[in-house]
Amino acid sequence: MALLGERLDVPLNPKRLSISSLLGLQMTEGRRSQIVLLDERRLEILIQPKLYAGELLDLVASHFNLKEKEYFGIAYTDNAGHYHWLQVDRRVLEHDFSSKSGTLVLYFAVRFFIESISRLRDSQTIELFYLQAKTLVFKGLVDTSSETALELAALVLQITHGDYIDDQTTRNLLKKLPVLPTKTLKEHLSLTYW
Repeated sequence: MALLGERLDVPLNPKRLSISSLLGLQMTEGRRSQIVLLDERRLEILIQPKLYAGELLDLVASHFNLKEKEYFGIAYTDNAGHYHWLQVDRRVLEHDFSSKSGTLVLYFAVRFFIESISRLRDSQTIELFYLQAKTLVFKGLVDTSSETALELAALVLQITHGDYIDDQTTRNLLKKLPVLPTKTLKEHLSLTYW
């Protein structure tokens, strides 16, 4: 059985993971929750009434073996779709979640950005910053010019699939990989018909 803080060697393929099953725990009381990770995987957890947000952040950080967790936080969305950060010194279930019952969806994300990634010490932290930036650009939450979005998409393709091979391979990869924001696709209609 794994202990909190111990590295969990879990394959990266599953879209949903259960914290309680990973830790070998039986949980019966609390609110069913999912934590959406930066790589779009989801951790399923039953949040106990006495669990503090800081403890939940520690749990998620230990899942990544994250050493620089001070840049990250856990957020939820209200009825209007606005994000709110959990306060680490409050119990998770004491926050003002929407009145909807059912599974509580929380988001693990970068809370504090820095001027340059060269200040980060750990490769895992750099990778999580990369995933956050990629998502923000793709969803159009960070305003970029089309040229910048295309350059970033080219870098993402190189990171994930290596050096350029040919136009057809690039087109196929771009169709599969969500890297171009809708705004860029509208400005460059030829990209949508590849």
